[in-house]
Amino acid sequence: MFLAILTGFLIYMVSGMIYYSILGKRWVNLLHIKLEKQPNYGLLTFVTLLTTLLLFGLLNLSQAETLVDGALIGGSVGLIVALAYAKDFIFSLGSNSKNAISLYFIAVGYHVIALTVIGTVMMFFI
Repeated sequence: MFLAILTGFLIYMVSGMIYYSILGKRWVNLLHIKLEKQPNYGLLTFVTLLTTLLLFGLLNLSQAETLVDGALIGGSVGLIVALAYAKDFIFSLGSNSKNAISLYFIAVGYHVIALTVIGTVMMFFI
């Protein structure tokens, strides 16, 4: 259990670093963010760990048995995140931007991809 959660957590963190090293500059420019203020890395780490724990719990509760099961469940969680984010996004977060669609797909793409991979990899430990 511990190894599955640790592995999932590390995948989530490393994939975020890779994903945003590729798309981060575009994302920052589209949002007009000034990078002078650093994010709260402690809170970021906690939320990432909690997400990983919940995905692990969901995989166990669903009695997933195969890598495909893990990928489908992880991907489904990623799609739920994307849909929940879409609701907020539609109401105001990106609706005033001419680049709203790009912002949305950059933001949610990471979670869909990462959670699908994490769900798959966790199945090696269940």
